[in-house]
Amino acid sequence: MTETAKSYWDSWFKEEDASGDCSCPSLSRKQRIIGFITLLAAGAFCFGMAFLLLPVVVLKARKFSALFTLGSLFILGSFSVLWGPWKQAKHLFSMERLPFTASYLGCMVLTLYFALWVHSTLLTIVFSFLEAGALLWYVISYVPGGVTGMTFVTKLCGRAVKKTVETGINSV
Repeated sequence: MTETAKSYWDSWFKEEDASGDCSCPSLSRKQRIIGFITLLAAGAFCFGMAFLLLPVVVLKARKFSALFTLGSLFILGSFSVLWGPWKQAKHLFSMERLPFTASYLGCMVLTLYFALWVHSTLLTIVFSFLEAGALLWYVISYVPGGVTGMTFVTKLCGRAVKKTVETGINSV
């Protein structure tokens, strides 16, 4: 590793440790990185297994939703191990992140509710796709200009749907 790369990573973790926000002071840098990579890999594995079930999602909706949601939880957990649970929670529930976090976590809970307790295949599929959309929205919110672009596309699609519905109603 070059000296510049080493100093970047060292300064990043020193800021983390110096801020006092890390809720896992008993973990070393190496342990946090290993935990992060392990949980990230577990999340990627769950997402991969869920996407293998995508062609038969109508038949295996509960398995798909459980794997997809578990993958999401592993990914969120990986950043919690890396940054510290308290700092991660403060970031997720900050005012600018709250709409994205609420929609994403709400869709995850509703997906699991309809999959595991209600056993409704249709509602499980609906909330699984809403969860995937919320995940996409959540990820795009981290891209500079992503929220503005997403708002523009959402309004554009909404107008197109409204126009299509109005045209269909007027032709009847």
